Amino acid sequence: MTFKNIAVALTIMLITIFSCKKSEIVVKPKTKTEFLAGTGSKSWKNTKAIATNGGLTIDLVNSQPTCVVDNILTFSTTKTYEIREGATKCNTADPDLVLKANWSFNADETKFTVDKISFQGFKFDNVSFDIVELNDEIFIGKTTLALNNVNYSFSATFEAVK
Repeated sequence: MTFKNIAVALTIMLITIFSCKKSEIVVKPKTKTEFLAGTGSKSWKNTKAIATNGGLTIDLVNSQPTCVVDNILTFSTTKTYEIREGATKCNTADPDLVLKANWSFNADETKFTVDKISFQGFKFDNVSFDIVELNDEIFIGKTTLALNNVNYSFSATFEAVK
């Protein structure tokens, strides 16, 4: 082979190598539904819950017994959710399923609504939370609840169960 043939072959080879277009990997950002419910269902634990009214602040996690705060909340992509007893029960005869209900987001996914919720022994219907933060690890929502004709600002923080 002559130098000219080697140079031409080398040039063709280099052009071929460097002209190949590399495929781009496009990562689609997760939706809020995927953060909340994963691809089927996802479980969360309530780690902080604060109710305030004027100067009154109630820590709803630290003021409750372990048998209440160890309960697990599981959201499903079918827009249902369950609250199940955690490792301990307040009464061993209590059923494992504490509450089963439905959830939804508003159109721009800034509000989260549950059709039933239990708070301090009271049951509420159709409660909407402003989403403060929602990602793979944490979910924080805020709302206002009325108990005995007194409005309380309520903030709840959930951490994903590993």
